[in-house]
Amino acid sequence: MFYSGYTRFAHVVGTTWIQSMCGSQGLNDKFEELVVNNKHQVRSSNKQDIIDTLKKRMDSGGTVVLNQDIYLRDPIGGKFADIVLPAATWGEEDFVRANGERRIRLYSKFYDAPGDAKPDWWIVSQLAQRLGFDGYDWKNSNEVCEESSRFSRGNRKAYHMIKVAAHKEGKTLHEKLREMGTTGIQGPTFYNYKTGELTGSVRLHDTEMTPEMIEAEGRTQGANMVNKKMTHFNSQTGKINIQKHPWSLFSDYWEWMSPKKDELWHTNGRINEIWQSGFDDVQRRSYIARRWPENWTEIHPDDAKARGIESGDKILLYSDRVPHFRQTIKGVHSSDFNFAELLKNGWIDLNKAAVEAVAIVTPHVKKGTMYSYFLNTNQPSNALQGQVPDQISGNYNYKMGVARVRKIGESKYKHEFTHMSFAPRNVV
Repeated sequence: MFYSGYTRFAHVVGTTWIQSMCGSQGLNDKFEELVVNNKHQVRSSNKQDIIDTLKKRMDSGGTVVLNQDIYLRDPIGGKFADIVLPAATWGEEDFVRANGERRIRLYSKFYDAPGDAKPDWWIVSQLAQRLGFDGYDWKNSNEVCEESSRFSRGNRKAYHMIKVAAHKEGKTLHEKLREMGTTGIQGPTFYNYKTGELTGSVRLHDTEMTPEMIEAEGRTQGANMVNKKMTHFNSQTGKINIQKHPWSLFSDYWEWMSPKKDELWHTNGRINEIWQSGFDDVQRRSYIARRWPENWTEIHPDDAKARGIESGDKILLYSDRVPHFRQTIKGVHSSDFNFAELLKNGWIDLNKAAVEAVAIVTPHVKKGTMYSYFLNTNQPSNALQGQVPDQISGNYNYKMGVARVRKIGESKYKHEFTHMSFAPRNVV
């Protein structure tokens, strides 16, 4: 929707949105077009003048950007944001989250947020109330958690029964979770109204659990909710249903995208040393910044030798065929969503992209394939990844791109030992 030019107001919360998307250079250009290059720019400190200017920009087809984050991250926060709302981070407010094993825990506040920074729930509450919506007059994060709990019923991380148990004991949901410490409890949760016992779920799809066991544990009483996924897989037969993606929906895109001439496959991803987008690691932790001071690309020794590339060289990865959807479409026939048909019918544009990186020559990447860190904010390698979604999941093929590569010089790290080690990262 944004790329098609239909977004009038972009509220960006805690993400380096541009660099984390495929075709990031094209997305950056769209921000330039809709935000910076629109003629309606704020030139005054008068509040009403600011409001009038931003409304004119939206009315003229431009975009107003609100950025809500703990740091002012480029380019959205530092370059494109018209409105900046400083947010509190973990440790500066009580909040509840569940990890990958559905373990629900309270992360307690231990420090005040700096300056005017406010928790996300408070910011959302104030925005909603000013927009005239009812029901957003929360007083604290526990009230938000308790209200949301009833919408979790039937979910694999259901935590509503923690609130039920807490209220039976005259406590809040947060207070009950605080008693559980770092162990927390695994969702979905259940409460036995007879014994007062609160239990979690170690595993889902437990086919050995009988109706008698469920009844004995009180899982059907009161507000408890037991659904099919507790004892079986959520399919018609109750058995696991592993779906195979039809190759016919993907083969034409793969064939078109496959490296031509001197191109190499290009993929990217995370590394252990940097958490997610590096919003905190690279900016505030000097030892991480020394270890990974710039973007880098791993390349197989044979591919590197053929191009005269050594570890520590500065390289340019570039492509003139980065595909992206030109417009949001509705298809009528199944072929309308095949890449070949989309390309033929003019729904796919081809962008150019170029990314600089430091070469790391290593045998642990496959010959014919390069691997980069996915989110260096200065040189985001996602610029090379096609912005074409998978037709079943709707997700972009983040890991699928191609690029040519050539040496453009030597980096300053090639002959020193204080930054950026080139020791192999493979552990096998």
